[in-house]
Amino acid sequence: MKLFTFILAGACIIALGFTSMNKPAMQDEEIKAGGGSFKPAVLLELFTSEGCSSCPSADRLLPELEKLDSNIITLSFHVDYWNRLGWTDPFSSSEFTERQRDYARQLNLESIYTPQLVVNGKYEMVGSNRSNAETAIKKALQEKSSVSLSIADVQFDNSKVKFIVTANGDIKRSNLLAALVQKKAVMNVRAGENSGAILSHTNIVRAFKSQKANPENEFELNVPKNLATGNWQLVVFSQQQNDLKITGAVKYQPDLK
Repeated sequence: MKLFTFILAGACIIALGFTSMNKPAMQDEEIKAGGGSFKPAVLLELFTSEGCSSCPSADRLLPELEKLDSNIITLSFHVDYWNRLGWTDPFSSSEFTERQRDYARQLNLESIYTPQLVVNGKYEMVGSNRSNAETAIKKALQEKSSVSLSIADVQFDNSKVKFIVTANGDIKRSNLLAALVQKKAVMNVRAGENSGAILSHTNIVRAFKSQKANPENEFELNVPKNLATGNWQLVVFSQQQNDLKITGAVKYQPDLK
């Protein structure tokens, strides 16, 4: 299939076929509410690329959205389909492109594009559209989560990070997804649409794993060689298999004292 790009509502669009340490978690990790449900956990997934000229504004907006509420968790997934157009994004992965395709199928979109923001697996919009993002976040904050997650027994070294995730609530027909996240990066782009730009990124997914949800879950993720000590965190979330709705999320930040 021939690759082409076009601009729509401030987004870079590429049409593609839909082929298939031992420390307890931080205070945000288990926030149980009354009535057998849990306080909302709102997950923002930004699909972005250093090769897309419309993406830097979305990259800058993402940390501002995270500050709106303590229950918001953000992730940056760098897709790989812009790499053939002059600049290879060092954070990009075909796995993240496939995740975006999954959302496109579920949300009945005609194509995948960047920057795209997906809120709790239910709402999607151009990632730089603050108004639409805030409207979706407001809706998500009114919806209590059905799963509570906690992270413990974290063991981190230069090559692996291992940890245990406990899940409480409705986890039938759900997956748990774990991300090793680089908190910040500043990159000098030397080619492509952003040639000459210095780009800042936050909460970049560097390693990612999905498995069927159980009450207790063991995870092991590879640690990239260039991930600096203290510049990482873990994010784990539960997602329904049938409709990709996010039902709970939690983050772990290492205690560097």
